Amino acid sequence: MQIYNKKEILNLFLSAIILGFIFSARGWGHSTFNLGIGLTNLFRMSILSLIVLLVYQTSHKLIAKKYHAHSTFKIWHLQRWWFTKNSKFKKSVPAGIILPLFFSLISNGFIKFAAIGSSEVVSIKRKRIGKKFKHITENELARIHLVGPLSILLLSLILIQFPGFNEIVKIAYTLAIFSMFPFSGLDGGKVFFGSLPLYIFGTGFIILTAILMQFLAPIWVLILSIITALSLALIFLENNF
Repeated sequence: MQIYNKKEILNLFLSAIILGFIFSARGWGHSTFNLGIGLTNLFRMSILSLIVLLVYQTSHKLIAKKYHAHSTFKIWHLQRWWFTKNSKFKKSVPAGIILPLFFSLISNGFIKFAAIGSSEVVSIKRKRIGKKFKHITENELARIHLVGPLSILLLSLILIQFPGFNEIVKIAYTLAIFSMFPFSGLDGGKVFFGSLPLYIFGTGFIILTAILMQFLAPIWVLILSIITALSLALIFLENNF
């Protein structure tokens, strides 16, 4: 069975290059532009980004398989510019390409808008025979889409303990944070509309972990992040149910 199809591989490589560019945008020479240095940094960051994306998408595929579904990586596309019916674009806009490059160029590489892509999850009907629901539920979708950002966040938490991994750590936790933006087409949007309590817990955990990992040992990062994120989710449930 083919794990990645050709179009998915192309999307992963394109996403890696875009991430590589925005994370190397300030590495094209110091006081003057240097093409050789810039291309070297672009290549290195693209390879590191590809590693992060493969961890991200492979985890999606594994958890989707558990729910008898299939996950495919796609570039983030916007279908509409607002929430109204009249705000729909005639043709979807590849926001995962345009926005990261736009913010990187106008900020001279300072803004690393890492909302690149997400997984499209489709249930495998023949394997869901006997399940309570024929199609995958919103709650199940929320769990699947949360696993991707969590997996690369934990990757960064592990690698930050070793010298020489600062670049891949930064790529991983930045991508995890931006993936949780509650925009249509991103993981965050799918978790948000699938399970709001899970979104609050997941987003809180990811942001807190990304901050605390810079200062504390991993065990304390996990304990504090889990307790705080769980408290936020419980407060939401208590006030709304």
